[in-house]
Amino acid sequence: MEVINIILETILPFEFIDYQFMKNALIAIILISPIFAILGTMIVNNKMAFFSDALGHSALTGIAIRKFIRNK
Repeated sequence: MEVINIILETILPFEFIDYQFMKNALIAIILISPIFAILGTMIVNNKMAFFSDALGHSALTGIAIRKFIRNK
């Protein structure tokens, strides 16, 4: 993990990369993006795009409701 952090600090000379959680987030994005690209292609090819859209919106609504209830 230390080698990956050194590579990230060398390649990305930005201030936000100084934080460990930002390095972890960037590594997670790099690992997950190809998987989501493949899954997204399969969803569109199988004509299930409306289903995935509805699932995403319902998840976002659930998160918003939970946030609203927690703040009361």
